[in-house]
Amino acid sequence: MFVRRWMSTDVVTIDENATLSEAIHTLKRNNVRRLPVMSEDKLVGIVSDRDLKEASPSKVTSLDIWEVHYLLSKIKIKDIMKKNPITISPDDTIEKAAILMFDNKIGGLPVIENGKLVGILTEQDVFNALINITGARIPSFRVSLTIPDAPGSIKEVCDKMREFEFKCISILTTKQGVEEGKREVIIRFHAEDAMLDKIKDMLAKDYSDVIITENG
Repeated sequence: MFVRRWMSTDVVTIDENATLSEAIHTLKRNNVRRLPVMSEDKLVGIVSDRDLKEASPSKVTSLDIWEVHYLLSKIKIKDIMKKNPITISPDDTIEKAAILMFDNKIGGLPVIENGKLVGILTEQDVFNALINITGARIPSFRVSLTIPDAPGSIKEVCDKMREFEFKCISILTTKQGVEEGKREVIIRFHAEDAMLDKIKDMLAKDYSDVIITENG
């Protein structure tokens, strides 16, 4: 799962010398939440809708409408943008992008290749990738269970399920919230409805916390 597949290549940008007023209109017109800021062909910053709101005069200001518009036309984007934004390569993984966004509390990453801006990856793109990699939109069943954290343990579960004409869609695993020496595995799969109870009973003989849900 690489950034190249999920990023938006039709990137709306703004020049560093544009005004706050121009940036606000650009966001609204294109229905986006952030704008990479350019100096000629070079990325020099990024500005978000939150940055623009914080830089705008308060709604409780004593200024009249003409004074507000005057201020909006005088504030330059280069003065309020976040300089040296965190970027990512199109050949980096979605997982790396998610970590960068989470750790730095940001909602988007400009995508740079050979020094050029080639796209932007937003939190919505990451959510879309997660939905696809898990197969969450595919009508299916989902089983979660706790298994030993040992080589071959996931294969063993799948081998047991194959006895009931199981077809795997996705497999995820985590150690979060699980006791030492074990892991939780989540398998999304296809099977006949009549097989579900049999699959659950079979797994429960060897594993704990077995839960089967539909489209969960």
